This record gives sequence, structure tokens and C-alpha cells, in this order.
Amino acid sequence: MGARFKIHGPIGIAVFVVAIVMMRQGQEPFTTYFYCFAWWSYILVADALVYWMRGESLLVSKTRVFLLMIPLSVFVWCIYEGFNFRLENWQYVNVPHEAWKRWVGYAAAYGTVLPGLCETSHLLRGLGMFQGVIWKGMKPSPRFLRALIFVGGVSLLGALLLPRYCFPLVWIGFALLLEPFHYRYGGDSILEDIEKGELRGLLTLLIAGLVCGFLWEFWNFWAPTKWVYTVPFFEEGKLFEMPLLGYLGFPPFSVSAYGIYRFLLLLRQKGGIWVRGTIWVLLPLFCFLIFVGIDRYTVASHIPIIRDLTGVQGEWKERLRASGMKKIHDLLRRGEKDLVDIDISPPKAQELVQKAELIALKGMGMENYRLLRNLGVGSVGELAQQDPSGLYLRLKEIAQPRRKSHRMFTPAMVRLWVREAKRRTE
Repeated sequence: MGARFKIHGPIGIAVFVVAIVMMRQGQEPFTTYFYCFAWWSYILVADALVYWMRGESLLVSKTRVFLLMIPLSVFVWCIYEGFNFRLENWQYVNVPHEAWKRWVGYAAAYGTVLPGLCETSHLLRGLGMFQGVIWKGMKPSPRFLRALIFVGGVSLLGALLLPRYCFPLVWIGFALLLEPFHYRYGGDSILEDIEKGELRGLLTLLIAGLVCGFLWEFWNFWAPTKWVYTVPFFEEGKLFEMPLLGYLGFPPFSVSAYGIYRFLLLLRQKGGIWVRGTIWVLLPLFCFLIFVGIDRYTVASHIPIIRDLTGVQGEWKERLRASGMKKIHDLLRRGEKDLVDIDISPPKAQELVQKAELIALKGMGMENYRLLRNLGVGSVGELAQQDPSGLYLRLKEIAQPRRKSHRMFTPAMVRLWVREAKRRTE
């Protein structure tokens, strides 16, 4: 059993602990990239556990497959980011100002999706989950396969044409659309397993999606750089940032994501050198265009910097910088007492903290804070008294009609701010 011990497990645990401690202290790069550190730590630990239980694992026994999975994972998630340009179900907040830092974060985070799902599925198998689960089997007819393709295509099209009502369908669409092709052309097929009466692969993949979904939302909730949701009809009743019913989307998403991955592998296997070459040219190009689109349509705010804070004396900003407070989150972490210690009067220290609390509220950011200040809303308490619909209209009136490096606020985002402000002042 000792031969099955792999050092990358303890390394993952150590990195995770360091990331938590450093993030809580506001140390970079752990503050900005905490989510990435958490996921890659988990992947290392899960892989080591799988190897310990089974004597083989992705990272140890199939290293090339594991490494190939990372760029394909980036591509797979970029597909969903592209859909979100239309759906507008989530936005990124508190992202770095520098494009290269944002893009490093995108790639590092999206590259964990497939490895995380696969490692979790293998871990569940190693624990013996669903072992021996069988049924009589069912051979899918050609008509059934055509029906799956049709329903899958309509689901994806519906999400694009009627995003307000059909947005949940995007998570199951690719699973329905692509699975008949795996079955027909000899790919790794879930339908073939079902035909044989073997359900373990499908069931572990579904549960892996639920487990990973919980971890995605749990680690995202504590991360300063994160995403927030503005999902139609489900703006309340959340666990972390995700509406409770939203967790039902993670199991079908895991099947869809794995289906896209297997479809890419099928193309590589069945296609010739030109097909493989085309794939490796088009995939990076697609991801590049999606990254550009994310910056423009999905990023809602950048990391708020104290030097950009209006209405604050330059001398105070210099004192804050000299004491190690460069970001708004540094000021919040240190609190009023530390401001008083650097010769800022107690009333002014309280005012600074109130400004910081509003700027940091659900990743509001500096630009949106300035707009609120122009309307006389300068604290979380004052925001809690606002009517979201009226506030949105007033904000829209004073917002400058200029191109921005990231998306403008939406009615759903304003409702999110007001709801959170009310929660904090109750």
C-alpha cells in the first residue's frame, strides 16, 4: 500500500492551506486567484486518493490524457461563456485591471472543469459508489437517436432565442445532441453503456457534477475575485451565490461537458491530420475571441483601488498606501482602528469604511459606486432604502453613453445590490 502513496496529494493540501491563509491576509496572487488555487489543490488531492485506492489515476497513469484535458477544458467552458453573452446569467466582479492577469485567471480556472469532473467521478468509483448497479438494458432505435439530436438542438437554440425562459436548457442540450454521435461512430458512449445495462458510469458522472457544483459555488463564495448570478425568476433563495434550484443544472452539465470532450476526442481519432490540425488552430482562436467577449460583456467590475477613490484627500491616500492598504478590500480588512492609528480622525475613518463597504458590496466596483454617489447614495444603509426599479432608471439617466471596458449595470444587478444592502442592514 505504501507504494501507492503519491506526494502530489500532500502538496495539494499544503497549497490549499497556504492559499486560504494568504487570501485572508490579502496577499497576492492568492487573493485574486484563490478559486484557481483551491481547484488545482483539490485536483491534486483527488488524483492522489484515486491512485491510493485503485493503483492508477489520470495524473499518474495517463499523464498525456490529463494534460490534453486541460486546454480542451478551457474550450469546453468557453462554449458556455459564449452562451452567457446572450443569457446574461452570471457576471465576473473584482477582476484584475490588466488584461493579461484576467486571461491567466480565465485559463487557469476554466482548465479545471474537465479534470475536476473526471477526478471526482474516478474518486466516487474508487469509493465503490453505484458498484453493481445494473438494469435490463435498452437498445436505442434510430428514431430515438434522431429524437435526441432534435431535442438537443432545439434546447440550445431555445436558450439563444428565448434566454429568459429557456436558459436552463443550455446545460442539457449538448448531452442530448452529441450522445447519438458517440453511439453511432464508436466513441466512448453512455448510450452504449445503457444498452448493456451498465449505469455506473452515468450515475457517477451525474453525482460528480453535483459535488463539483457545490465546490464551485463554495469556493467562489469566499473568493474576492468571483462571479455573481442574475438568473431570471431565481434571484432569491440562494446557497452561496447560486439559487438553490440552480444546483439541479450541475449533473446534466457534467454529462454535457464530458460529451463535448469525448466528441473532440472522436474527431481527433476519426479525422486525419488535417482535421486534427484544424482543431488545434480553431480552438485557440475560439477561446481568444471568447476571452475578448468576456472582458466586454461578462466582466462587471474590476478590483477597486484606493487611489481611484474620489472625495478622499491625497494625503490620506498616501498614508493608506504607506501602511500597506492599496485596495478597497485591504481597507475593509484592517478596519476603522487601523485608520485612526495613521492619524485619520474617527469620523473620517468611519466615512472611509462606509464608502469601502458600498464599493465592495457584491462586487459593485468603483465606477458604479461613483454613479451612486452622484445620486446621493453613499452607504450601504442608504442603498437599502432605495427602490431598485427607480434607482436603475436614475442610474441609467446619468450614466455616460460611452464605450466601456466592461459591461454596464443591468436591472438585475441593481436589484442584487439593493437586496444585499437590505440583508446587511436588517
